[in-house]
Amino acid sequence: MLESSELVGTLIRLKKSQVEIFEDYQMLVGFSGFGNVGYLSLTHLVESLDLSTVAFWGNSSWYHRGNIESVLTIYKHEPSKTIIVLTRLPIHVSTVPQRFWDQLASDLLLWNCSKYIIVGGLREDTRRLGSTSWAAFVPTPSWTEHFGDERTFGDQLAMIGPLSSFLLRGTALQLPVLGLLAYCNYEEDPEAALFAVREITKLCGIDLPSASHLERFEYSFIPGGQLTTEFEAADEDSDIDDDDDVPGYDLSDLI
Repeated sequence: MLESSELVGTLIRLKKSQVEIFEDYQMLVGFSGFGNVGYLSLTHLVESLDLSTVAFWGNSSWYHRGNIESVLTIYKHEPSKTIIVLTRLPIHVSTVPQRFWDQLASDLLLWNCSKYIIVGGLREDTRRLGSTSWAAFVPTPSWTEHFGDERTFGDQLAMIGPLSSFLLRGTALQLPVLGLLAYCNYEEDPEAALFAVREITKLCGIDLPSASHLERFEYSFIPGGQLTTEFEAADEDSDIDDDDDVPGYDLSDLI
């Protein structure tokens, strides 16, 4: 039987010996936010690459392409030494308590990966006047020190969910974390997600053919997967800890 001293993490628990191996890997994190960019772009990678699964969170499981998966699944792409963190349903970040993202970030930063890239979307109207860039970059000081990218994300723009959790903790722990935010015109923007895929493959050295469309995951068989495909934030008067915020899933035991 494994002793607690042999394990790392609270929400995502792995053996210390396995976590030590991941220090040589880079990590990609993507969830459903504005433009649905993080979810769409990383789903495309998961559906296009030969991956194995290494860790999970969720109250249901299934097999897909030979791998066991759950609501939140963590994959390994061995050729590029990349870890991919993704929900298999497009669960909007604003419907999940921030403490969940805080704990997830704390657990995954303990893996001490070589770099962390958090992928998401950003409203087009936040683009700086005259800018022709397709994305905004939000690096921690350690990222800039190691990889040279400077911040292009503007002042006085609020960040929530995993992006905020990873940047805050990554800065405090002096780890290289980058927010990669594609400018979006729509609540779901596949074109912006394709731009993100192209940048991800360059940043991470992933060998992936250029695509004109996104590969998607048919999640209707998952309990709750048929209830909604809308990407709406919780109502102002609702309690984000309510189990109904993410249809079909019990979030009462998150942390």
